[in-house]
Parts: sequence; structure tokens; C-alpha cells
Amino acid sequence: MPKNKKYPSWEELTFANNFLFCKIMESEPELCRQILEMLLHIKISKLKKPEAERTMQESIDSKSVRFDVYTSDARRIFDIEIQTTSNKNLPKRARYYQSVIDLDNLSKGAKYSKLKDSYVIFLCLEPPFRKSKPVYFFENLCREDSSIKLNDRAYKVFFNAKEYANMESDEEKAFFSFLAGQKADSELTKSLEKKVRFAKKNMKWRKQYMTWQQTIDEEKEISYEEGKIEKAIEDAGNLLRMGMGSPEQISQAIGLPLEQVLQIKENLSIKA
Repeated sequence: MPKNKKYPSWEELTFANNFLFCKIMESEPELCRQILEMLLHIKISKLKKPEAERTMQESIDSKSVRFDVYTSDARRIFDIEIQTTSNKNLPKRARYYQSVIDLDNLSKGAKYSKLKDSYVIFLCLEPPFRKSKPVYFFENLCREDSSIKLNDRAYKVFFNAKEYANMESDEEKAFFSFLAGQKADSELTKSLEKKVRFAKKNMKWRKQYMTWQQTIDEEKEISYEEGKIEKAIEDAGNLLRMGMGSPEQISQAIGLPLEQVLQIKENLSIKA
């Protein structure tokens, strides 16, 4: 079983903490709008109220997604993820998040032209790729002729806070420097610093933070157990294909119920 992560105390939290980041972005739509405009170099006239930790699941059998900060304007959808830990599987996470956004966005019978532009944005405290670029902006291009864009208007953007000194604008440099733990030295980051100080006085949020820690740990334990079961099922299938042991022996060796091993055998159409 994985060891539960030691979380920082409430007093130690910064804007880069996942919980506080989501809470402030949700409660401060204007700051959220300013940050999106800065990150994407676009103008947003009216932003829908951001939703923190919005969960989507398209069917009972599909994997659910919990977006850190989800919002939209008239023609675009934005998902902002604060990535404070491992960057493992970020490309496929971004792909899946975008697919869930599209499924949720387009109602049955609607034309594909009604799909809004979508941006999945990762703010990474550690380098997301084995390079040292400050920003990685992805869109679909033709491999034979990169001047031809697919123009599906689905974008994935990864920011590397470690490279804040090489960001394009002074505003971006100040923001990612602040995210990386440096002092606030711009109008935006000073506003964010002030919001963090106010947040520390919010006793309701403080209690929610304790519950949030427990929920994250429980989800990790569930994910760990699910991973163990998936691995056992895969191992059972491999052993059955190779004829290495009877179902009874395989059941005892890998800890799966005999009935489940027999079902796997039946699904593989393996004869006794």
C-alpha cells in the first residue's frame, strides 16, 4: 500500500498548492480571467464563473475526470490544471480531458461546428518534458506539411514554472516566479498574494482542506488497489495462455478468486 503523502500545514500553503489554487480561482473570476488572458495572449470579454474540481463522467463504465479549474466564454472552454507533483502521463491525460470536454460540450444531434474551442492548460512546477522550454503549445498539424493546420481548434498548453525567467512577457515572468515560490512583484501577483493571506483566515476553507487531504489519500488507496487487481487479472491471463498451471494453482499464486480465474479462462476461450 502506498504511503500517504505528508501535506503542508494550512499556514504553509501558497498559491501553488492545488487546494488553495482551486479555491481562489473559483472565488475570483476576474483574477481567473486575467490569468487566462496572460497565459494564452487572448482577450476575454466575459468569463463564466469558474468551477473548482468539476467532475465529469460520460458513462458509468468510463473513467471520470476531475478538472482543477473549469470555465468558458462564449466560444471557448478552458481547463486549468496546477501540476504540483509527478508529470507522469500528462500527454495522455490532456488527450482524455479534451475528449471528455468535447463529449460534454456537444449535445445529441448538434452539428460539429457547434463545438467550442478547447484549451487544456497545465501549470507545471517541474519540467513537463525533457527540455528546458518555458512553454509548450500543441495543436494538430500535418506531418507531411507542417504549414497545414488541422484547425480542429483543440489546444494543449504546458507551462514550465522552472523556466520563468525565459517567459515571453514580464507579466508571465512575474506570475511563474511567484508560482515557483519567489516574492510577488507585479500587480497581478500582489493581488494573488493578498488573496492567499485572506484565504488563510477562512476557517471554512481550513476545515475543507483537512477533508480534502483525507479524500486525496483515499482516492490514491483505491487507485492503488484497482491497479493491483488489474495487474493480477493481466497476470492470470498470461499464465493461462502459456498453460502455466491450473486455474486453482493460478488462483492461489496471484490471489484472485477461483471463479474469476475461470471466467478469464472462459473469456480467452482456452480449453481444459
